[in-house]
Amino acid sequence: MTRDAGFTLVELLVTVAVLALLSVVLFAALRFGVRAWDGSEAHGTGMDELRVVQNLLRREIEQIYPAYLATDPVHPRVDFGGGEGAMDFLAPPPQAMLSAGRARIRLAGERDGRRVALVMHAQPELAAGNTGAWSEPLLRNLAAVRFSYYGAAAPGGQPVWQARWPVGTTIPQLVRLHVDFARGDSRVWPDLIVAPRIEADAGCVYDDATQACQGRR
Repeated sequence: MTRDAGFTLVELLVTVAVLALLSVVLFAALRFGVRAWDGSEAHGTGMDELRVVQNLLRREIEQIYPAYLATDPVHPRVDFGGGEGAMDFLAPPPQAMLSAGRARIRLAGERDGRRVALVMHAQPELAAGNTGAWSEPLLRNLAAVRFSYYGAAAPGGQPVWQARWPVGTTIPQLVRLHVDFARGDSRVWPDLIVAPRIEADAGCVYDDATQACQGRR
């Protein structure tokens, strides 16, 4: 008596179990791959954003214009303010402003809910009030923003890094921006260190009589 060709019930059950196990393994591998792809894409997008922001900041800081303020002829000073949490200066306006000339720029770490945001404010140099003012958060979800400045605190002094730039007739030789991201944020910000290109106010023609730049008060 010959046995009919085919599978026994046990063989079918074993085959179904193996197929089910393979399906679970393949689905887990697929899900892991999708998550890895999404994470890589998000990280790449975040790093692209950082490069755009750093290029913008580098352009603005490189072109800081050290205009002299002659409101006090006895103690002239450069129109520049440098603190640990913010920096104010004159530079070409951001392209988003669609404006010519120079603009008053303020870079600052400001509260953004429970986090900190790096915000850029800009206004045309000669505008009155808030005319033409522009503001944009450049980076969000930050833990801290810190500026520091390299140069001599007094003429002839030893250049050092300082948390605040003293009021005077010069701008720093280097500006450094340090950013700390909030916990869990995978973005990486190498310290941005930029050297301003202009060291003197080329538009200042000194007047011995007024002890100030001609045409300025």
